[in-house]
Amino acid sequence: MLKIKEILRLKCEAKLSNRKIARALNISHSVVNQYTKEFKLTNKKYKDIISLGDKEILALFKSTRTTESKYPVPDFAKVHVELRNKIVTLTLLHEEYIEKCPNKQGYGFTWFCNRYKSYSKKINPSMHLTHKAGEKTFIDFSGKTVNIVNHTNGVITKAELFIAVLPASGFAFVKAIASQKKRDFIDAHADMFTYFGGVTELLVPDNLKSAVTRADNYDPDVNPDYAAMARHCGSAVMPTRGYKPKDKAHVELAVKLVQRWILARLRNFTFFSIAELNKEIERLMPLYHDKIMKHLDCSRRELFLKLDKPALMPLPATRYEYKEFKLLKVSKDYHIQLEHNFYSVPYQLIGKKVEVWFGAKIVTITYEGKTVATHPKLLHKGAYSTNKEHMASSHQKYLEWSPGRIMNWGLTIGTETAKLFKNIMDSRPHPEMGYRSCLGIIREYKKYQEKEYTEEHLEIISTMAISKHYYKVGQVKDLLKSYTPKDSDESASLIALTTHKNIRGAEYYS
Repeated sequence: MLKIKEILRLKCEAKLSNRKIARALNISHSVVNQYTKEFKLTNKKYKDIISLGDKEILALFKSTRTTESKYPVPDFAKVHVELRNKIVTLTLLHEEYIEKCPNKQGYGFTWFCNRYKSYSKKINPSMHLTHKAGEKTFIDFSGKTVNIVNHTNGVITKAELFIAVLPASGFAFVKAIASQKKRDFIDAHADMFTYFGGVTELLVPDNLKSAVTRADNYDPDVNPDYAAMARHCGSAVMPTRGYKPKDKAHVELAVKLVQRWILARLRNFTFFSIAELNKEIERLMPLYHDKIMKHLDCSRRELFLKLDKPALMPLPATRYEYKEFKLLKVSKDYHIQLEHNFYSVPYQLIGKKVEVWFGAKIVTITYEGKTVATHPKLLHKGAYSTNKEHMASSHQKYLEWSPGRIMNWGLTIGTETAKLFKNIMDSRPHPEMGYRSCLGIIREYKKYQEKEYTEEHLEIISTMAISKHYYKVGQVKDLLKSYTPKDSDESASLIALTTHKNIRGAEYYS
């Protein structure tokens, strides 16, 4: 009011031009033009106006502003919704407004923009950005948890509420998960994309450890596992700035509304599993999505189907499976050891460090950015997954043998030889680790068969090896070298009886 009065004083008493008044008061000359014009329209003298109070002067000036009624006023609620479309701009909307005005006479672009800015601040005082449809997904956790009671022992655990919002429409996805750890956090994203029926260009999470390993307002370090999930879906991660709640105003508002629409309604419920809680959440979410928003006169679901749904990128061909990463060294047997199991890689990589990505079903091994092996995830400790193509040619012949074939060959010699082979394979963490020893013994037995060793003689050797726990090829070789076959040799079955571990023998009594 002081500047308005000063404008009138300089105009009426000092007789200055509008531009000089503007320079003297450090304001725009267009503002001076406006108030001097309105002063003339009041048809009052300067002395009459200056004697009035501040409210009376403002009311007098407002009463002169009748020019706005000359043109149709735009529907700024519709403008606000249209702007969320990626390809729509204020310039285009102003042009369309002018086209609809009688004789194409309407308010100018500057007036249009200023009025829309005022409107947007009224409906959302925290909003500084107009988010485009299908561009971002804001992600956060509700600060409040839900109790899950174990029906067997009564132990209570806390379920986290994962919340994701498409800011253009306000359409939300809510799911209860066991924790905020990476596995649960990333799996919730896969369910979120399925629920939305598409993927946004950007994922905007808060700075929790499952998403961001090092927070920074300008150059944060995104968790590698989270970034891999985003790449698989064709999206990118752009974390919010720390301690900047206005960066994620939409998801903060959604968190508040979800707490009111869901948690408040479930406050008297007792849940015995997360699945039960999610079933109730699915029942309540339509109430939230179908509620008419007064300032836009439509529901979030209607906005989603109109704006976000058509703008979303398509879902990936395969659902993302959470994978962990490890850098492992290839051992001499061209296998890497992962969680007590063994997976083969090409033998040329022996001694090299390879990148291993593994989930619940698949193990993928890469070297220098190229995939060198893919295996199904083994469930039992000590198991082997070996690809024949990964072996050197001198090793591939061992795959032609199986435990059954080895045992059948042993039975051609006798039951003691088959038993020896079985003991060798049972003594290893995995039968395949005993293949080489059994094949080495088979090779030695074949040599001695050529030296006129009978099956009975070889059975005696097998029995002696079992009694002494000789399960290495070298030990069996020594038995063959030191043994001289005789016609009066005891049968293998008799030797087996006399060397049984439960028979003390003569030495016990000496």
